[in-house]
Amino acid sequence: MNNLKRIERLQQLSKEKGFDLFIVVNPVNLFYLTGNFFKGLLLVSERKLLALVKRPLEVLKNLPFEGKILKSLKDLLPNMEGARSVGIDLKGLKYGEAERFLKVLGSFELRPADELIWELRMIKDGEEIKCLQRAGKILSLAIKKWIKKIKFGMTELEASGLLELELRKKGHPGFTRSSLGFELTYGYLISGKVGLNSTPFYTGEGGKGVEGFPGGASFKKINLKEPILLDFSGFYRGYYVDQTRMASFGPCKKGALFFAASLGIHRYLQKKVRPGMLAEEVWGLAVEKVEGYGLGEYFMKHGEEMKFVGHGVGLEIDEPPALAEGQKMILKEGMVLALEPKFHVPNIGVIGLEDTYFLTKKGLQRITPFPRKWIMLPI
Repeated sequence: MNNLKRIERLQQLSKEKGFDLFIVVNPVNLFYLTGNFFKGLLLVSERKLLALVKRPLEVLKNLPFEGKILKSLKDLLPNMEGARSVGIDLKGLKYGEAERFLKVLGSFELRPADELIWELRMIKDGEEIKCLQRAGKILSLAIKKWIKKIKFGMTELEASGLLELELRKKGHPGFTRSSLGFELTYGYLISGKVGLNSTPFYTGEGGKGVEGFPGGASFKKINLKEPILLDFSGFYRGYYVDQTRMASFGPCKKGALFFAASLGIHRYLQKKVRPGMLAEEVWGLAVEKVEGYGLGEYFMKHGEEMKFVGHGVGLEIDEPPALAEGQKMILKEGMVLALEPKFHVPNIGVIGLEDTYFLTKKGLQRITPFPRKWIMLPI
C-alpha cells in the first residue's frame, strides 16, 4: 500500500485547512495510513509524523517512521509543541474517549475533521482497486461453489452458512465493517416476503434474523418458487465489495418484471453517471428510470421510503458518498460506488441487483463479476 503517499496527501490537506496538527484516532484510518491496526494515535503535521502506540507494541517494529509507546493521553502533550489548531477524527471515538481527549487538549483549538480523511479515502489508488477487484472475484467463486451445495428444504440459516463457509475459507473475516455502526456478518440471505421486514438499519432489505440480532437469515425454510436474495460482501486484505444476486428453487415468475427493471436501472446508470455529477443526481436518474417502468410505488421502500440508491465502498461497506436525495457531494474519478436499486413487493419479497463499480473518466466500471442473471437452483 502507498501509505507514505497517503500521509503526504493528509499533510497537504491538513495544511490547506489551517491545521497545525492532525491527530488520527480511528483504527480503520490508522490502518489506511500506516498499514497496521493498533490502539493508539498518529500525529501528522507539516514537519511531524509520529505514532503513539498503546497496543500491540510489536507494531512499533513495522512502522516506516518514528513510533513511541503511549501510556496515557498526557503523553500527547510533549509532542504538540507549537500546535494551536488541531484536527481530529472524533467520529470513531466513544463518548467517554472523546471526553478524555477534550479534557487533555482543552487548551488547544480542537476541531473534528473526519471529512478530511474521507476526502482521502474516497479516492482509491491502484493498490486499493486491485484489492477490490480481487474481493469481487473471491465472492463470485464462493457463489459458484455455493450453487452446487445448496439443497431444497434448507432453512435460510443453513443456506447462508454454506456461502459463509466458502467465503471464510477464502479469507473473509466473518465481519463486515460499517462506518455507520451497523452490525453485519458476511451479508444477508433472505427468502420470500420476510425480506420486507424492517430493521433499525438503513439497508436495502431486512429479513427476520435471529432473536437478539435483527435482519438477515432466519430459521425460516426456503420455499419453492420464492425469491432468494443474496446480499453479501466480498473481502480481500481489508477491502470490501458489495453485491446482490437473486435465486430461487424453480422459476419465480412474479419477480421477473422487477428483476428486469433493476438490471435496466444499472445499465442506465452505467451510461449516465460520470465524474463531476452531484451524488443526488444519481438518485434522480434512478427515479427517472423507475418512473419509466411504472414501478415507483415499490422502489426502495424498506419500511418507509429510503431515498437512496447506493453508497461508497472500501475499507468499510458503507462509505461516503451516499447516492441519495439532497447529497451535494461531487463525484470524482477514483471513487468506488455500490448501486443497489431494489423493489419491495408486497407478498413476494425484495427483488434487485447490486454491484460495485469503479468510477473512471468514461463512467462506471463493474468490479463484481458474477453474472447478472437470476440463479435457477436445482430442486
